[in-house]
Amino acid sequence: MPRTAGQWSLLTHFRREGADRPRLGGRLRTVPSLLLIVLGGAGSALGAQQDRESLKALMQAQVTSATKLEQSPAEAPAVVQVLPRDEIQGFGWETLNELLYAQPGFAPSQDYDRRTVSARGVFEGWNNNHLLLLVDGLPFNEPIYGSALTMAQTPLGMLRSVEVLRGPGSALYGSNAVNGVVSLRTLSYGDLRGSGEARARWGNGGIYGSEGVVGTATARFDLVAAISASGTDGNEYPSRDLSGRMNADGSPASFQVLDHREQRYTLIKLEGTGSLSEWSLQLHDQRWRFNTGHGWIFQIPEVREPMSEARQILVLRWAPEAGPRVSQEVALKLQRHAIDWTQRYAPSGTAGMPGGLWEILRTHATDAFLRVQGSLALGRGSRLLGGLEASRFSYRGDDLHESNVDLNVGGSGLPWSPANEMRPLRPWLEYGLDRPILNTALYLQWNSGSLLGDSLEATLGMRRDHETVDYRSVDLPGAPEGRRTFAQWSPRAALVWKAASNLVFKAMTGRAYRAPAPSELLGANTYSLASNVRGLRAEVVRTTELAMEWATGAGSTWRLNLFRSALVDQIDYSPANNNASANLFSPTTAGLEAEWAYTRGGLKAFANASSARRLDERVGDASITPAPDAITWVPAFTANLGALWRTGRGALSLHLGHQGRVRRRASDVGAYAADRPEAIPAFTTLNVQGSLHLGGGLEASLWARNLANARGHLAKKYDAPFDYRMEGRTWGVALRLAF
Repeated sequence: MPRTAGQWSLLTHFRREGADRPRLGGRLRTVPSLLLIVLGGAGSALGAQQDRESLKALMQAQVTSATKLEQSPAEAPAVVQVLPRDEIQGFGWETLNELLYAQPGFAPSQDYDRRTVSARGVFEGWNNNHLLLLVDGLPFNEPIYGSALTMAQTPLGMLRSVEVLRGPGSALYGSNAVNGVVSLRTLSYGDLRGSGEARARWGNGGIYGSEGVVGTATARFDLVAAISASGTDGNEYPSRDLSGRMNADGSPASFQVLDHREQRYTLIKLEGTGSLSEWSLQLHDQRWRFNTGHGWIFQIPEVREPMSEARQILVLRWAPEAGPRVSQEVALKLQRHAIDWTQRYAPSGTAGMPGGLWEILRTHATDAFLRVQGSLALGRGSRLLGGLEASRFSYRGDDLHESNVDLNVGGSGLPWSPANEMRPLRPWLEYGLDRPILNTALYLQWNSGSLLGDSLEATLGMRRDHETVDYRSVDLPGAPEGRRTFAQWSPRAALVWKAASNLVFKAMTGRAYRAPAPSELLGANTYSLASNVRGLRAEVVRTTELAMEWATGAGSTWRLNLFRSALVDQIDYSPANNNASANLFSPTTAGLEAEWAYTRGGLKAFANASSARRLDERVGDASITPAPDAITWVPAFTANLGALWRTGRGALSLHLGHQGRVRRRASDVGAYAADRPEAIPAFTTLNVQGSLHLGGGLEASLWARNLANARGHLAKKYDAPFDYRMEGRTWGVALRLAF
């Protein structure tokens, strides 16, 4: 299509989560049935030609995260869903968390100040690193904790689509791809289609923000630049904590949870044209500020903490146009992650610390990643894909690290002096100071194509990772040198049977792993980490899945997936060992994920339900009671129902999300048994968004989250006087201008 220099678009949106209110009442309990009636009535008004076009669109959608080859979701040897830009905008999803919570198999959870994504009945802790985040095919988890940043730090306005692969993906991608892979495709110049758009979104509770995309074309390259900024006062409410502070009358004291958040993101993307068409360059600049909620040792700070982080990522890629037999790619990614934390762990008057506890940290680490990859056509549609990856994590000390308390390894743990002055601490990751972590990996994958016939296709994959961690045991006399090696095989096998043109059955099995993150291995001289460099083992999960996908002639697609997942040596903070990182949990879980997707003319709808059952569990901490026959801390059952209806004048979307009852462990009920219920009650939330075209390319929208102010909580692990309160009703307006 013709290109226009200076073509640009501006996208702006805001979001807010508010206060707590009673659960969704009887008036809205009939919403699911009413919505199904509306969907049926709307569908019956559309013709057979639209049915055929909708079915064709469903079958032609392409994904790449499953095999790095373009395939339809039905034929991919994985359980994978693709969510295009118009659907993300239509439902008003503002974060990857919101998007994932609407998918089967995933559920909201919280640990410390971070909203996390639990999966298939297994609680996800603060690091949220059992998901692998890809951006244009390259791993984008941050390097210190290994976290997939699925909160508002990663904006959705710069994206063309999101692919969600459920289950293990280590055979192609290595560490962290345990619960799934979330693959983001950023906008290219050609996606602007000769027009731009501007969006603005306002809501209650101090919500603000801006997000934009700029595109232009020259004779040598296409340019896209995306800019995002947003913020909110957050989910702030009075709560008890673990400080033991009391009111003047002797009753337990409550304090305001601090949750103010801000985010900034800039993307500059250059894609070569003409003689430079093989090259592309991306620069990502990501910055965010936050507060620690209930506090990092669960003592709510009496002051707001200036906590901020930033990442700069540079990606250079060489990828010649794929030929009929051979394709190849070389990609280099350089990443710098900076931390600037002023942490208030304990308030004034704390026993042994009359001035409270401060720790100030300004530091950074770098990560370099290289991939060389190619594929070869072998005949009859079969293909061999292979690659070599290498990464290098480096920490070279802190810019500033100090506290008013001696937090050094072997230190007193008490204030330096009665004057309460700040003094320097030794390095934050001292075990790994000037000792890079190196990982190399080789992977191969074979797809049978039509070698086994037109209706049967096999995929076999294998990856070998070898990571070395050199360290100094700074907690032992003489700080002797040591080395840890994490060597992992990650196999995968899948068989896809096309029983009919619109009916597919899949059988899949695989092994995935997660290597301990640098923060879990190397932390020292701090209250923010409790590492375990000599004792930690890699986590391993073995998963078997049986899936079916059936696309009917009425615009519907039905999917069923049975899974059995055995996770061994999940890492978490150990209550019995001063919160040191340890291999605590080994749960085995089975479950069913059922979903229905509907596309007919201007109507898109979905419904899904997920149920999980614990088959067994071993726990490596004597203070935690095993739960070998019960799902704890997350719901065993979740369900979602949504619809997006577009007309020539506007759009309307509704999303009902249901979280089932959440059980606790026996060890969670102790000193604070009277402060929270035996189990967390089920709750249902309703999100709505309506848009109207006003003419001249201008669109106005009204949106609301948790419209009925449903009362809901997310589990706080272990024995505590509180759970995390879900956001209450938020609402606002939005404007979008297309030109």
